[in-house]
Amino acid sequence: MATLNNIKLRLGEDLLKKVQKMDPTCKSYRILKKSLDARNKRNLHHVYSVETFTTETPPPLEFEELDKAQGKKLPITGIIGAGPAGIFAALRLLERGMPCFILERGRPIMERMRDISKHWKKGIVHPDSNVCFGEGGAGTFSDGKLITRIKSPLIRYTMEQFVRFGAPEEILYLANPHVGSNKIRKIINKLSLYLNENGCPVHFNTRAEKFNWSEDKLLSVQDCDGTEFKADRWILATGHSAHDIYEKIIDAGVPCEAKSMAMGFRVEHPQVWVNEAQYGERWEHEELPVANYKLTCHDKDSGIGVYSFCMCPGGFVLPSSAQPDRMVVNGMSNYNHGSPFANSGIVISIDKDKWYPGGPLDALKFQDKIERKTQEKVKEAGGTIEVPAQRVIDFLKNQVGELGKSSCPSGIIPVNLRDIYPEELTQAFHKAMKNFNRKMPGFIADQAILHGVESRTSSPIRVLRDNIELNSPKFKNLYPSGEGAGFAGGITSAAVDGIKIAESIFESL
Repeated sequence: MATLNNIKLRLGEDLLKKVQKMDPTCKSYRILKKSLDARNKRNLHHVYSVETFTTETPPPLEFEELDKAQGKKLPITGIIGAGPAGIFAALRLLERGMPCFILERGRPIMERMRDISKHWKKGIVHPDSNVCFGEGGAGTFSDGKLITRIKSPLIRYTMEQFVRFGAPEEILYLANPHVGSNKIRKIINKLSLYLNENGCPVHFNTRAEKFNWSEDKLLSVQDCDGTEFKADRWILATGHSAHDIYEKIIDAGVPCEAKSMAMGFRVEHPQVWVNEAQYGERWEHEELPVANYKLTCHDKDSGIGVYSFCMCPGGFVLPSSAQPDRMVVNGMSNYNHGSPFANSGIVISIDKDKWYPGGPLDALKFQDKIERKTQEKVKEAGGTIEVPAQRVIDFLKNQVGELGKSSCPSGIIPVNLRDIYPEELTQAFHKAMKNFNRKMPGFIADQAILHGVESRTSSPIRVLRDNIELNSPKFKNLYPSGEGAGFAGGITSAAVDGIKIAESIFESL
């Protein structure tokens, strides 16, 4: 076996032949890393790292076996939330031989999909089963992107578990791993079935309605029917949209703080334009993936940053509110990136000290106010279920004009999106659009449409925890985790955070 790095492969070139020139003993190989270098459109090429083998086929992948907890009476861990942080914490605890259970306010995948369909087609938002709540959490309906900026040895373990439950093996080596919303739903369902069958019951339709505290512990949780669940330790993994839960724990004295976040709009372009802009004249080559982009802009005068977020090539813009009377959008794509549209969040940095200096409850109110105002604009425009939208060129001119086609399943309605955010933030966004057009000519075009509002990029609060033990400084058996607690930003980082919590509980024994 040998490892070969930085193998540059031109489009149309055969990888095996190239590898065998570098290692004549090679009969098979396994890809360790693969990325596309598109900085020079005249020299598009892939870059690989591979392991080579002298056998006809690579040996099968091996998954790490973990040491298990010992003892007759092990502590029980209750997990609130079945999103990536919750289910991966549960999986790790099971692999460590530790008992646990999950409380999930929403429904299983298939029932959840029916509720989401009612939202998109009729405007009916189920308060506990929607794009944000239900089996798999918000990650199940947010593109299935597994890209992360964090550095952790647990990333590999996380990817291996996704593969174990049905993800394509390519996510282990691609620079931009992606399984798509259609595939990740099946993966998450298999994972939760595994949990149920191996000693971790997942209680759906079970919203944490009441928390029972002692001076330094969370004793139990009651659902809406009054059923009480007791545990020795609790993992709080309720996601970035569980405002009602955060209001309750703040009221109970769980230490929390406001944190800066980002809000903005979701912009949509034809995917063909993105491909041509990124790849040049070879954009149709069969070896090229659908193109994406990453853009940033920092306004020196105001100190406000604007950047692209969660770019979804070949995707859809979706209404994604978790509460009635609010308007929120998000983006997703399926594994094949089959939509003719590309969309991306374009978000503005929101400084906590300036925009909600009153603390965590004010942070939640700031987010809520923007979302309610957006929905009111839809009603004023005569809409019901439609998403408010505006061409970028009309946004810059401060006018409402006609709209072209959009991927949004609920339809779109013309609204002046300049009326949504405070003027200072709107001006920063205005400048950023022109900046992005200089970097990617054509970013401002007739077919470029803004959709409002992209407001759930992350949680506006952080539930404080100890840096080493990862538990609450006041309630020692409470472990805040994932995006909602302010410690993650995406599927992979949330899953890794849940695993870290499980490891901390295991080590505490």
